[in-house]
Amino acid sequence: MSKFRTFLKKEFNNKNTSQNKFAQSLGISSYYLGQLLKGEKSPPDRNLQIRISEELELKKKKKNQYFDLIAKEREDIPTDIYMKILNNPDKWDEIRKFMKKEIK
Repeated sequence: MSKFRTFLKKEFNNKNTSQNKFAQSLGISSYYLGQLLKGEKSPPDRNLQIRISEELELKKKKKNQYFDLIAKEREDIPTDIYMKILNNPDKWDEIRKFMKKEIK
């Protein structure tokens, strides 16, 4: 069982809402949400990841855990970090300098 699926299922159950209502609030089908909850689908794209975290009203620590679990499963960087980098192009050179230090 994937750690992402376990996390998502637990947080969804804590939300205390129906699968249909939750899926509707996300703009996805209940069937697709069911597949995510059962682990039949891999973690969703970045936009849906963000919408799910907002609908679940995850606090910072849980949100970080959520994005980290997805990133590990997708072999990607966490969406919150990706979005921060994407939305701050003025920091790209700083990040490159950091990367050069890490390579040496």
